[in-house]
Amino acid sequence: MTEGPERLARRTLHTGRIFQLVHDRVRLASGREQHVDVVLHPGAVAIAPRLDDGSFVAVRQYRHPVEADLLEFPAGRLEAGEDPLACARRELAEETGYAAENWRSLGDVLVAPGWTTERIHLFVAEGLTRLASPPPADDDEEIQIVELEPAALWRSTNDAKTLVALARLGFAQIT
Repeated sequence: MTEGPERLARRTLHTGRIFQLVHDRVRLASGREQHVDVVLHPGAVAIAPRLDDGSFVAVRQYRHPVEADLLEFPAGRLEAGEDPLACARRELAEETGYAAENWRSLGDVLVAPGWTTERIHLFVAEGLTRLASPPPADDDEEIQIVELEPAALWRSTNDAKTLVALARLGFAQIT
């Protein structure tokens, strides 16, 4: 028996623009072996931008994997070595045209730890001001900005990162 899990082998199955798919052979502490396909992801941030009136800024955008327009908090992928708060500031500006004076971490969430390394760092941003010259949005994004009260956003989304951030802020509602 070994002291803990040990990766015995890794084979790259696919390398894409955002993630890498690998196949790992792992020996557990019990000695049992597992074969696991893993999506290696650099991580991301999501921001709950709260306006002075208590409502939130959300974005509506098309998400091809689920073939639907989703209402969600602004979010984006971490660049290699990027600090999560710096990424959150950048993404808030790019996706909404806002900057925030006050930032607070809401912790992080593991998206699907059974098959991906993706970890999303959650933040709440307050003291919002509109940027005079917001940075351009990413070329491949079409985003509509929406302002909603917390209860309306809770009822209108099924996006996990948005729901977790709202819950951590105390806005979870059983409907």
